[in-house]
Order: sequence, then structure tokens, then C-alpha cells
Amino acid sequence: MRFTMTTGPAVRVVTGFVGVLLLGLLFLPGVLVQAHAPVGPVMAVPGLVGIVLLLTILWAPRAVRLEDERLVIERLLWPDLRIPLRDIARVEAGPELHLARGTVLRVAGNGGLMGFTGFFWVKGVGVVRMWATQLGTPTVLLRRHHARPIVLGADDAAGLLEALARRL
Repeated sequence: MRFTMTTGPAVRVVTGFVGVLLLGLLFLPGVLVQAHAPVGPVMAVPGLVGIVLLLTILWAPRAVRLEDERLVIERLLWPDLRIPLRDIARVEAGPELHLARGTVLRVAGNGGLMGFTGFFWVKGVGVVRMWATQLGTPTVLLRRHHARPIVLGADDAAGLLEALARRL
């Protein structure tokens, strides 16, 4: 079974904003060079932003797939993340993601560019590893035996929750 993770409106806005910002940074060196500014440090800024953007795109989640003995988080251009089903202690409905309400806080990771990936603090759960692409939609919380919980934000979170509950 495959459960898609489409990009929500808030994520599209953040991604668009960063894209415009990156384009501006790419033109900045040319403007500053004409103004006789030192070129070396100015050229490093778009390079660093470009590397971060590229890594974020590579890690962007696209779908969750249930196989016989594992759950697979499909990523755009990076190897899929595979989690053996035997490592999952239980599965439950996760929280809706609302950044402005203080229910989710980024600890280390990507907070809106192509999705929400990395480590986040979730009210009532603690620090989790998150793979989501939309705000304000239901999620699925995977409690694992010996590892940090995972929050997944699939388009059909209820279907994913039901399919996982049947497998476990």
C-alpha cells in the first residue's frame, strides 16, 4: 500500500519564498561586484544557500509505503528510509501540525521548505522525528521500541493508521 504526501499550501508558500530569496542572492554578487565590494565572501552566500536548498529537496518526503515487513518513507532524490514493522511498538493518531499554536516546535531540521523533516518537539509527545508535508491535517504517530517516535503526515492519515494497526 502506498500513501502519498502531497505538498500543502503553507509549504508551497515557504518554498516559493525561499526560491525567490535564493534568486535574489544569486544576483547579489553581480550588484556588489559592480559596487567594488570584496567578491569572495559575497559569493559564499548563494553557494551555502544553494547547498541547503539542494539537501532539503533531496530529503523531501513523497509517500509512505507499507511492505510485507517494513514501512518505507519515500524521498524525492535520496534513498528511501526503511523502518522494520517489528520496531514499532504501537501506532496512534498523531497531532495536527500547527506551528503558530505552540503544539509543534522545530528542534533540528527543516521547518517548511519542501516539508517538515527532522526533529521536532510535539506537545504531549516530546521530541520526535517528523516526515510531513502539510499543516493542519491529521498525522500518524509511530511509537517505537528502542528509538525516537516518528510522526508521519500522509494525505490519507486515517487510512495509513488503519493499515498499520492491522499489520501490527
